[in-house]
Amino acid sequence: MKNIINKLSYITLFTSIIISCQSKEEKQMNEGYSENIASDLYNSKWYLINKENNEYYYCTNGDQFFEINKDKIYDHTPMEDTTFSIDHKKEKGDKIFLYGDKKESFYYMIRWVDKNKGIISFQLNTYESNLFIIEKKLTSIKNKTCQPSTKSCEFKNLSNKYKFILEAEEYKNEKEQKYPTSAWIIVTNKKNGKSQEIHYEPNSWTSYQDLPCTNFFVKDFNFDGLEDFAIVWDQGGVEKLYEYYLQDKNGNFSALASFPLQHGILAENIDLVNKTITTQSIIGCCHININKYKLNSNTTWESSSEQHELKKK
Repeated sequence: MKNIINKLSYITLFTSIIISCQSKEEKQMNEGYSENIASDLYNSKWYLINKENNEYYYCTNGDQFFEINKDKIYDHTPMEDTTFSIDHKKEKGDKIFLYGDKKESFYYMIRWVDKNKGIISFQLNTYESNLFIIEKKLTSIKNKTCQPSTKSCEFKNLSNKYKFILEAEEYKNEKEQKYPTSAWIIVTNKKNGKSQEIHYEPNSWTSYQDLPCTNFFVKDFNFDGLEDFAIVWDQGGVEKLYEYYLQDKNGNFSALASFPLQHGILAENIDLVNKTITTQSIIGCCHININKYKLNSNTTWESSSEQHELKKK
């Protein structure tokens, strides 16, 4: 009987050691990151700030902030508003990662810089990070009017592969940075950092008080599986007209005259299966013009048009 008790004691001790080792191993494996994050800590409104000579300050004439809630990030800049859905979150060391997809190819990274002052570092993917302060601590740092910088529109969330920037080079009113007369489109590959600069020249600058930041679209317009972009070219008429830049296999963008909608209205109705673009435009008071553009197998375009009478209400 005594031998049986001793055997049972050894078995119990051995089992305890195994469980202890497994727990220790699991703990070590989970030290890398954790998905159980108290995200309420970051759920607030955050304002862009700057740092100079170890002093933080907020530009009262600035207009950039973001808000985080349970499953979304609202990112506001002077030129663009973006809503980013959070698929899942992870904590790695002192950093919080908010991922936009399950593949984790797109994310925001947050890191505390000064928790007492409510200041964090906020970064999109591998781009340069910026400093932000939580709203309730905004009055605790210096507030001042800052010198305006060159105006630009950054379209960082329209494409997973490219970042687009529309940047003014010259203004008719340089002091107030109004009425641009020259601008550039800068296309940057997010993975390798390679950039292409394209001189942007609309039909006429006279109708532009500011850069046309709300009229920029990224789609596959010519059905080759590559992203292209369109930017407004003329906004003086009844409908805005667009200039289309198509991407080639080397990742370069150019405005091809052979594209049937070049300097035409925006291609909104795109049928990827049948490789067809359909546009509609109002003619006079009572008719609507429907145009169809189909890409043939020999890469030529076939167009057709029909007119319908508008239904009276």
